[in-house]
Amino acid sequence: MPLPRFPSIVILGLLAGCAKPADLPDITVSAAAPGEFASFRADLATRFPPEQLRDFDTATQELQLDAMNRNVATAAGRELDMLAVANGKTVHTVVRLGWQARKARFLREIAEISRMIDHDGQQAARTAAAGTPESVTRRLGSEKEVLAKLQANLAETEARLAVLSRPK
Repeated sequence: MPLPRFPSIVILGLLAGCAKPADLPDITVSAAAPGEFASFRADLATRFPPEQLRDFDTATQELQLDAMNRNVATAAGRELDMLAVANGKTVHTVVRLGWQARKARFLREIAEISRMIDHDGQQAARTAAAGTPESVTRRLGSEKEVLAKLQANLAETEARLAVLSRPK
């Protein structure tokens, strides 16, 4: 009796092998432990070109930076925090969460550099009559350059988030 089932099993096996693999955004992240995540990421690298994985890699880095902002002290702790966020979610969800964390980081950095510019601007104003020290003038110039870069990065991040938020 096992013989008649054999062709059915072979056909089912062939059909399963021909099934379309999941698109990257729909893949569920496997990250219960660092080693599991490393294997998962390595598997992605065999299936997708680096440019397709760039947003995901950026997102996982940003999630670790977000953990640092929340005072997770060690690199290992930040990695575990990121893994806890990512595990069981789709790649698309992890990418969106990571890019939201990136936006929040840029907003924090813009606020900080703006405070520095305000402080140094006040110092420049106080010393203007006697001649603003060159160090203050140079520092203000550098701070304004950094602010412009942060604002450009924020704009790019917001544009990327708008694309990620569109329904499929």
